[in-house]
Amino acid sequence: MKNTDVRITAAGIACLDHLVAAPTIPWGNTAEMESYSVQGGGLAATALVACARLGAEARMISMVGLDPTGDQILQGLQSEHINTDLVWRVEGGASPFSFIHVDTASGERTIFHRRATDLRWKPNRHQNLVDALAFSDVLLVDGYYPELAREVTEMAYANTLPVVADANPATADPAWMAKVATLIAPRHFLSDGGFGERVDDALDYIHRLGPATALITLGGDGWVASDRQGRYSGKAFKVDVLDTVGAGDVFHGAYAYALAQHWPTPRCAEFASAVAALKCTQSGGRAGIPGLSQTLDFLHLHNPGEWPKTTLD
Repeated sequence: MKNTDVRITAAGIACLDHLVAAPTIPWGNTAEMESYSVQGGGLAATALVACARLGAEARMISMVGLDPTGDQILQGLQSEHINTDLVWRVEGGASPFSFIHVDTASGERTIFHRRATDLRWKPNRHQNLVDALAFSDVLLVDGYYPELAREVTEMAYANTLPVVADANPATADPAWMAKVATLIAPRHFLSDGGFGERVDDALDYIHRLGPATALITLGGDGWVASDRQGRYSGKAFKVDVLDTVGAGDVFHGAYAYALAQHWPTPRCAEFASAVAALKCTQSGGRAGIPGLSQTLDFLHLHNPGEWPKTTLD
């Protein structure tokens, strides 16, 4: 089911994930794999897949090499009905990929990433960037390609297009952070920024960078958020976790989809938390991403007072 009233563009990394599910063992030992799969990955790309599964029209801005990995990355996006016209193929470049170990006992993951090589964003690359942003209700950005993040964020800001960023403020470039409307930071920002458990100080720090809405995802402990109307927190939904690969990326995408509906911050965050929780019930960053009906049914089951039963197909 497509909601053609929601149009989202994402700019950042699209990569390939090789996922191995096996028990965690001491280094140097041998373990038998319980499963192996290959799925598309990447912060912005997986967030955009979540938007597409929820029903949005989706467009990706990125770079990949003219290599077999790049072919698989594009095929994965196109299979989700994502427009890839603005994913540039770079001759001589090597597409990024990851090997991901998922611990079968806890569902937690360890990522071994091979960064893209010889893929450099060229400013003012294409007039179609302007058209892509004009098409959009929300722009999703990660900081993997800094020049790309800076250009598209500045373009969006100049055209009053809200930007949702997936970045660690402790290490991200403040030049484009200042143009972001909503910054969703990972839990390890608290330690990286020297905040410990002082989440209010961390949220204040994000606001000083520029974003009007600040949110920190806390994994199994839920999320905290802040905007001009107040401060909020929410618990994580309890599900049978198979793995957590891509949960943060999916949260970003679902939040962007909700923001396009003009929902308030806590409603956007609760919706995103539900989509991320459902993702965790299946293996891989994308396999478990739910559609809109499944998500709304899940929310109604857990919070019927706030999420009435839907009649969506």
